[in-house]
Amino acid sequence: MRITTFLKSESAAVTVDWVVLTGSVVGLGIATMAVVSGGVENLSTDVATGLADQSPNGNFNWGQSADPTQTSMDFTGGSAGGWSGGTVMSPIAALGEMLVLDSGEEALLQMSFPEGTDTATFTFDLIGGDSLDNEVASITANGTLVASARGRYTGTMEFTDAGAPGVTIETETLSSGTNLGGAADQGWRESVTRVTVTVDNPDTDMTFGVRSGADQQISDEFFAIDNVEVTSQ
Repeated sequence: MRITTFLKSESAAVTVDWVVLTGSVVGLGIATMAVVSGGVENLSTDVATGLADQSPNGNFNWGQSADPTQTSMDFTGGSAGGWSGGTVMSPIAALGEMLVLDSGEEALLQMSFPEGTDTATFTFDLIGGDSLDNEVASITANGTLVASARGRYTGTMEFTDAGAPGVTIETETLSSGTNLGGAADQGWRESVTRVTVTVDNPDTDMTFGVRSGADQQISDEFFAIDNVEVTSQ
């Protein structure tokens, strides 16, 4: 058969052509998968690592989660997270950045819990800095006083449970009576107390607050918050 006749012919074995065509497509697909699979795997690993490293701050609805830790923040990098009020600064270099309250200032954190939550727990470090002399910090939950903390000039902190129904207060002294490096006067002492406020059957929307009763500017004395963690069960 002449080649020109063959090229012009419209008759052939369809199955043979189809097998060749299908085999070519399959081969192309395998080759493509081999090229891109490594990149897709690396990208998925990067995404998983990035999501795992995220620490949610601020106001959000949580939904149900196997992990009872809802949010945590240590104010590193100057972010106040979801807090309103206060200023992130580092008046005591050894303790790093913290949320510092000016005279009479209140810091508030608004949170949302799933319906049916049995307990909500707010844990934080309360720092008493420099020349506090009997000034009081007030700790509140939904506007109700749950505890007060009286800062002493000696660098100690005395807590009073307000007896709010359904609220439990626990404290742990981390440091007291020591100059941690606040203002220059070496006679001033600082205190750091770990405070845990547990609220039974919390409202779905709650506001946790700390108000400073200091009567001088921050450079003289202050209350501050650090290492906040909120959990629910």
